[in-house]
Amino acid sequence: MHWNLVAPELIQQAVRRDEGMLADMGPFVAVTSPHTGRSPNDKFVVKDPDVAEDVWWGKVNQPLSPEHFDALAADVRRHLDASSDLFVQDLWAGADPTHRLSVRFVSPQGWHVAFVRTRLRAPRAGGLGGRPGT
Repeated sequence: MHWNLVAPELIQQAVRRDEGMLADMGPFVAVTSPHTGRSPNDKFVVKDPDVAEDVWWGKVNQPLSPEHFDALAADVRRHLDASSDLFVQDLWAGADPTHRLSVRFVSPQGWHVAFVRTRLRAPRAGGLGGRPGT
């Protein structure tokens, strides 16, 4: 387990593990083929009765049953359990302490975590002030 590594350490791990390479002038380049680009029609939201009326359902926000979500989550846990190395980051979604959410991101690939760190906020020294999800 690699807990809360900073960005340079994540990139070093990713290069050591052949997850990508450093390009000219230093940026990390991950090779993701054959999966390139995003799939805009692959966004699903669990259709929970408590929030179902608050979501703008349609092509962008497609409903997913709680049972289907549970089955997918079990598949992900099995995959992660079989991984020899895991990278874990405790991060925040949002800057305002009143509204931000604590998020724990887990991946078998260091470059995934390095990417997620560019989208979420890493806490300063002292940590999250609580476990993710609380």
